[in-house]
Amino acid sequence: MRPESPEERGRQKVAGPPSYRTQNEYNPEAMPQYFQISVGILEGRNFSWFNARSANSYVVITLGKKKHRTNLRKNEQEPHYKESFVFEMYASIYDLERSSLCLTVLEPRCCAPPRLLGEADVDLGAVWEQPYHQVLRKWAQLSLPRDPSAGSVGFLKVDISITCRGDGRIITSAIRSQSVTRQTNVDVNYLLSSGSELQHANYIITVYGAFGLPNTSRHQNDRHHCAKPPNTFVRLLFCGLQAKTAVQNRSNNPMYCEQVSMVEMFPNPNQTFQFEVCSTDTFSNRLLASTFLNLDRISYDGENGFLPTFGPSLLPMYGSPCPGAVTTFKDSPYYRGSLLVSLSTTVPYYQQSVRSISVEPVTLIPVENLWTLEEFCMFCPIFEISMLDSRMVSRFCGVAVTIGELSTEGVFQEEFTAMMNEMKSRKLHYTGSLDVLRAKSEYGHVDFSNTYPVLQLATRLPDYRFRMYRNNAIYGIVRTLESAFSEIEQRLTKYDYTSLSELSDEAKRALDIVVSNISKFLEKYNNENIEQYRTELDKKQIILQLEEMKRIRQKILQIPKLYAVESLSRNNAVKSTTSRKDIKSLLTEVNTVVRQLNKIIYKATEGWPDIVIWLLNNGSRVGFCKISAADIMYSDIPELSGKKCGEIQTVYLKPLKCSRHVSSLSMGCFCVVGKVELLAWMGLHEHSSAFEQCMPIGYKLKIKDFNMCVKCGGIMIECRVFIYKARLFCHNGGSDLGHVFLRINTSSGSKSSKAVEKSLTPVWNQFLSWRKMMFTSSERLIKYPPVVLVEINSTDLQGKTDLVGSFQMEAVVDDRNDFNSAPKLQWYEMYKGMESTGKVLMSIQILQVPEKILKSMFYTQDEDCFVSSDINEFDESFTDIGQLPASLIPRTSTYKVDIYWWGLREVNITKKPCVVLEIEDLVVKSEVIPDKKSNCNFPNGRVTQVFEASLSEPCCPPINMKLYDNCTFGRTLYLGTKVVKKPNKFLTTWYPKTEREASLKRGSITSADFVKVSQNQYVKKRNSFDDGEDAGNFERSSSSLDDRLKRSRWRRLFCRKEPDEEEYTLLPIFTRENTKNVVRKPPIRERKDWWSTYIASQKVFGDEDVSNGGNFVIYDSELELQPQFSKFKDWCATLKLYNGEKTGVPEKDEKLQCGLLKAGIAIYKWPPPQNTAAVSTNGVDLDKGFFHDYPNNDPEKFIVRVYVIKAMDLTMNNFTGKSHPYVVISSGRKNLGDRNSYIPNTFNPIFGTVYELRCSLPDDYRLTVSLFNYDVIEPDELIGSSTIDLEDRIYTKHRARVGLAPEYNLSDPGKWRDCVKPSAILEEMCAKNHLPPPRYPDASTVVVNGVEYKDNEQAVTYDTAQERRENICLNLLRNWDTLPVCGYPLVPQHVETRSLYNPEIPGVEQGKLHMWIDIFPLDSGIYIPPPVNITHSKTEEYELRVTIFDVKLFKKRTEDCLSNSNMYIRAWMGFADQIQNTNACSICSNGHYKFDWCMIFNFKYDHAERKLMRRDRQFTDYDENVPPVLVIQLVDSDSLSLDDYIGCLTLHLNEMTQGFENSDRACNINEKLNKINLFSTNSLCAWWLLGSHERSAEKRYVGVIKIHISLLPKQTALLMPVGIGRDPQVTPPAPRLRRTCSRKIYDIKNFFYKHNALWGSLTGISIIIFIAVVIIYLIYDKLLNRIFDHWFLY
Repeated sequence: MRPESPEERGRQKVAGPPSYRTQNEYNPEAMPQYFQISVGILEGRNFSWFNARSANSYVVITLGKKKHRTNLRKNEQEPHYKESFVFEMYASIYDLERSSLCLTVLEPRCCAPPRLLGEADVDLGAVWEQPYHQVLRKWAQLSLPRDPSAGSVGFLKVDISITCRGDGRIITSAIRSQSVTRQTNVDVNYLLSSGSELQHANYIITVYGAFGLPNTSRHQNDRHHCAKPPNTFVRLLFCGLQAKTAVQNRSNNPMYCEQVSMVEMFPNPNQTFQFEVCSTDTFSNRLLASTFLNLDRISYDGENGFLPTFGPSLLPMYGSPCPGAVTTFKDSPYYRGSLLVSLSTTVPYYQQSVRSISVEPVTLIPVENLWTLEEFCMFCPIFEISMLDSRMVSRFCGVAVTIGELSTEGVFQEEFTAMMNEMKSRKLHYTGSLDVLRAKSEYGHVDFSNTYPVLQLATRLPDYRFRMYRNNAIYGIVRTLESAFSEIEQRLTKYDYTSLSELSDEAKRALDIVVSNISKFLEKYNNENIEQYRTELDKKQIILQLEEMKRIRQKILQIPKLYAVESLSRNNAVKSTTSRKDIKSLLTEVNTVVRQLNKIIYKATEGWPDIVIWLLNNGSRVGFCKISAADIMYSDIPELSGKKCGEIQTVYLKPLKCSRHVSSLSMGCFCVVGKVELLAWMGLHEHSSAFEQCMPIGYKLKIKDFNMCVKCGGIMIECRVFIYKARLFCHNGGSDLGHVFLRINTSSGSKSSKAVEKSLTPVWNQFLSWRKMMFTSSERLIKYPPVVLVEINSTDLQGKTDLVGSFQMEAVVDDRNDFNSAPKLQWYEMYKGMESTGKVLMSIQILQVPEKILKSMFYTQDEDCFVSSDINEFDESFTDIGQLPASLIPRTSTYKVDIYWWGLREVNITKKPCVVLEIEDLVVKSEVIPDKKSNCNFPNGRVTQVFEASLSEPCCPPINMKLYDNCTFGRTLYLGTKVVKKPNKFLTTWYPKTEREASLKRGSITSADFVKVSQNQYVKKRNSFDDGEDAGNFERSSSSLDDRLKRSRWRRLFCRKEPDEEEYTLLPIFTRENTKNVVRKPPIRERKDWWSTYIASQKVFGDEDVSNGGNFVIYDSELELQPQFSKFKDWCATLKLYNGEKTGVPEKDEKLQCGLLKAGIAIYKWPPPQNTAAVSTNGVDLDKGFFHDYPNNDPEKFIVRVYVIKAMDLTMNNFTGKSHPYVVISSGRKNLGDRNSYIPNTFNPIFGTVYELRCSLPDDYRLTVSLFNYDVIEPDELIGSSTIDLEDRIYTKHRARVGLAPEYNLSDPGKWRDCVKPSAILEEMCAKNHLPPPRYPDASTVVVNGVEYKDNEQAVTYDTAQERRENICLNLLRNWDTLPVCGYPLVPQHVETRSLYNPEIPGVEQGKLHMWIDIFPLDSGIYIPPPVNITHSKTEEYELRVTIFDVKLFKKRTEDCLSNSNMYIRAWMGFADQIQNTNACSICSNGHYKFDWCMIFNFKYDHAERKLMRRDRQFTDYDENVPPVLVIQLVDSDSLSLDDYIGCLTLHLNEMTQGFENSDRACNINEKLNKINLFSTNSLCAWWLLGSHERSAEKRYVGVIKIHISLLPKQTALLMPVGIGRDPQVTPPAPRLRRTCSRKIYDIKNFFYKHNALWGSLTGISIIIFIAVVIIYLIYDKLLNRIFDHWFLY
């Protein structure tokens, strides 16, 4: 009898088997097609030659029955073949993935068959799974099959790609040549995912049995009769190997119990074991079910890793809808039983040859020992069925839910069994056939009104919840991190914060929550017994997860310390140093933690089949969607529940058969047959009551008998859609696009926008709005906002619609009605499958209609339309279709973009490249580089275009830089791209010409050395003093200056011969009688070499002044990283091009990089107002372009000098613990460095070397400074390297070629080392900034920009007038940044500190390097000065004489000393093993001790490192370096250890306190003392405080000590010997009484210096007398001549 209701008819149809379909109808992968396998043989390495002298070889490539061979390479031990071959193959993807390519390397022999050098098999299935189905520049490891113990016998570099016939090959970044030397490690480029060495491995797979196999019939078409249990066997496939088990007859649960052993390489390029259950009931073996086991998911290659292991456990199997059909559908929804298997791996294994197979029987394991069956229930309310495609769904449809079951035997609860049978009989897992309602759109939906069905399932499954709970706990931690930091990232991007500390605090709170959750995880699973897990994989995974979680917790605890730093300012106030860069670094660290957490989630080995949501059309299955059971598994501990358990989710159903893509071979099907909104819950039967608690507020669960439903009241909602525009990615220029429109699908409704004409940037500017009755609650809308699916479609002239892309978004639920509260427009990226096809700028808002409006509303027949009789406030803003509100439309402006295409770097995969810039509708293309090998710069690189865009809004468009290769016949090949998300970084401002000139007239260069006299005049400062003491100092300085000038005159008159040793003036010997209680300040002895200046310029002992009295600046990081120099990117930007989307992982992004683009980009608003001339900051007329005055990019040559001073804190690079570093300088193909000039046994080497090389730009644009560790056996190991971009140094406006010295002079050591003088540099700067050239009215005046700078200082005398003028120019250049509008800092004379990194250990610093570079142009006629001598001076020997006079203890210590007054002094210098003691002193008068004891310390001192040097060759080869610290202790004679003393004085000779003049003044502890350097002062006598032995927060003192310290060079000390202790002084030998000419001159000079005033007056009188004598003589001579002439004439 025919049922009357459609629902009953639908149920009756489901009872029967579905209609038969072949696999090929909906799976094109099973259809054969033509493939082209391209194989490129590049080179070989490390071959095991039998005759290395001949070294002849060739390669044979075999695929099936086809072979190709390369040409013979003769006499090449590392041959380069560079040959390509193409194989054609007609097969399905299923067969292709099971094929392998054999590579054989042979060595020819005379009159004999060739000898096998090695062979390798490449699995084409592994190649097919790679991106773009290709592997490039990978090494295949060769082995000998007949000699497994030989291991690796060589490597072969190959390129392999698989394409369909007619498709083009996509070149990726992996093909670019690496600029690496012979030290390139082959291991990092294996034809494998792992970089470890290949070894022989034995994979032992045990197949125990199968459960729940379907029945089969003898013939495929006879499915209704004779269905019997099948005769089956298991076929195992791995890496081209195949093994079979024995056939088991007529069983749905066959037990095979066989062990298969396969010997292959590990790690293996083929990471998948495939199990196939086949039936022998027909003439040919039919495939019933298949499953896969991925080795990556059952192993771990990290520190706590383990080899592949699995089971014994279940693997769910899937197959075709009709058993027996061939399937390769890995995502097939048809469950076909489970397979019980196990796997273990033994590495290394040499008992059998490679690729050998053996099969053995094993004993059966009782399943009771493997798992326990539990009773599970699943409840799934269906809230929405929409987006039903009219082509696949007719008038009636329904939704069902299924899960795979196991055949169970045993005694179970009768109640659950009865419930399970009742559910099956009533088909409570199926909604039944429901009416499909259709509106104006092509999608239909099901109307549930206010009653929603609840689907129910009951089944018995193995209890694998312990695996799910662990993974769910880790995934919960991941979700907490991602949700918290995604919000922080959005706020950071939108500048939605008051202060950065607010984001830092929020991040810290999120990290604290994560640390707490990790601690709970560790606390729970640390206490568990690992032995309770029944498989080896479970034990290893829990151990690994615990270890990794501990490590991750420790890493998270360190993150706030690294990126949320707080420091104390000078007033001891807490000062936050958090910056945007710190927050971005924090986000990067969190992403790394998330990746590490995701890596230890093993959801693929849980052992349960997936839950399948089915869509049925008239009882036949047309669509499906899989849900993981772990995601909806319930636990009474909330942290262990699944991420979707009890939550409303939206799933999209895939079609089983799509009419659109039935013949598609190159792409999959992206169509959607339906959309289902549901809530899924699964758990134990005893926990069923918890399901009701998951209902959202406002929903009520109704239960009657076994039937369940959910009811809810209705509300009226209004959906508002704001659409502005889209940006479509189409490489063919959009020629295949027609009219484009959007379709918005939400809440069982659908709306379409208007169609606009074809364009890559369509603009809709449209507002859509509609109202609909929804049976839901307000709370549910807020907690679970509706998910909206937006589709972008294009239509052609025939009306055919094609999907461009789609994306999901959550609507913003907001009840505010005004448009000012509407959500801001955002960019949403759309995809078509996995391919990104564009972006859409839009937003969606959902709000609830108030009840008063709802009561006055009645409906028409069309459900989407309504009429309101009395709507006032809502009707004003309600329009069905209209334009966007003005508040939401982005404000656009007209901009001008100037581009200077400079050149490409490291792009080696193209011959004729060009670059295209895209922003909005603007497309700017560079000219093609005709010959990249000779010149990789663009010809005619300056381009100017005008466009309109919104760059000031958050929705500003990005800039896309695309790299193409120009082929013949106008074809282009896409190679890579660079996306600049924020074009604002290229925005610049311009000035009206008159305003700029006025600003320059009002401003001037300000310098601390000049005083402003008037608006246009500055005069150099004179020294002025306020008190008599400073005036006295001025007089002394003036007199010393006069002395210096007079000495310079005497040097011109007398010879510069040094006096003999006997002629040295001996220093006085200090004794108690002639010593006064004053602090002596001898004149400072200056060291006249470069190293003394370098030492004076260093940061010493926390001094904040970087110059510290030196002649140059020492930067603590790289010069380009100094904030004032803007990374030297002011002239152009260096953009990295990627072949693919960036992942955020530096290691992966580096592999995607395909080159560098150097280009200058300037964007500014245009046009200017009328009658306004727009100029840039440096005065360039913008009508000619921003880069009009920039230098041309023609090839140039330069001389580069690299000054390498020293390295610091080098890491240990080998197991010996020694380091022998040496320097190698490389640029392009040039390399400089001497391997034999290594510094032995040091981690802080001092080089003091200058390297000079000639560079040609652009080929040698990159300079690399590398440090290698010398080894007796080559090759040497790289310690670290640093790279410098020479083009940035040469062309930057900051002038980084040669640093500006503080003073211009032509004498050493601060000699001017630039090839141009300061005046020429000043003229160049004025010309660049369009200023009038400087004028020089006289030798002491310079006029710049109309301002006069005058030097009237007569105290400093220069050798020439030009030197004075050059110093004025130099002073102005050093203060060029003070000039308004166009001022910027210029690079001073400096030393930079560069960090060294090793590419094999990315991100880990290997040490630091002090260095700098000078660059000079190689133009004719320019003088290049000689290099600076920075050779490191040798260590000097010194003698330190310490005379201890008195010790006075304070009153508190005097009483303690009366009982025991025997005291002595203990002292040592630098090394504690060189202790000297005085005699015990018992003379104590009120705590006053007198010693009068002299100590002498001899040591070697290195001025470069400021440390004492000592080498003990007896036990070690290292130099022992310690600071020059003198330690003096007052010790009780009864003390026994170094730590027992009464008072202590520590003096650092490099910065020791000056001391006090007398003991009374020394009692003033709060008095601040100056610090001096004893190596400059030489001698000092004063009182110092003795610190107490007791440790306390406040330093205490016990007394004072009077000491005289004298520091003498070793040679001087030999001439002035003294006694030790209280010994008499040694009398020096009397000098010989020999008075030479030089001695006389020396005495005259000394006498002249001592009687300066007397000799000054005598000299003046002498000059006057001399002039008078000469005048008288001339008059007398003239008179005599006249007399003689008169006498002679007459």
